[in-house]
Amino acid sequence: MTNRFIGKLLVPLLIVTALTAVGCSAAASGAQDEFTESKALQQAELYVEYSPTFIYDGIDQSLKLVETLYPDTENTWQFVFQFESRHSGYGDRDGQILLQVITPHEVIITIQDGEVTTAIMDSVWDMVNQDLIDG
Repeated sequence: MTNRFIGKLLVPLLIVTALTAVGCSAAASGAQDEFTESKALQQAELYVEYSPTFIYDGIDQSLKLVETLYPDTENTWQFVFQFESRHSGYGDRDGQILLQVITPHEVIITIQDGEVTTAIMDSVWDMVNQDLIDG
């Protein structure tokens, strides 16, 4: 693993730790912190930014939200993002022979009650399990 990859993995861990601490603190004090579409969007965007595919060679300025979908489930949102990477493939491709070609990606992330329930890239890559989808 590259130092860049390891470094970028630590940041979301710190963010999750901080968010968990704030959530626990609010729950302990009796305060209710409603999970909103805005918070879900922030969570989904961070999920893409700190995914191994994006960390490895995603082009920062290319990440864009293209659509928000509203499933028929309470406190659930789906966000569709697009971005480009500098090579073909998925995940951490360190040490692999790669085609050096700008590769477009589309990600659909489902957030339900503050949790990422699914994250699918290009209809073939399961971002949660970091594996190709059987099909």
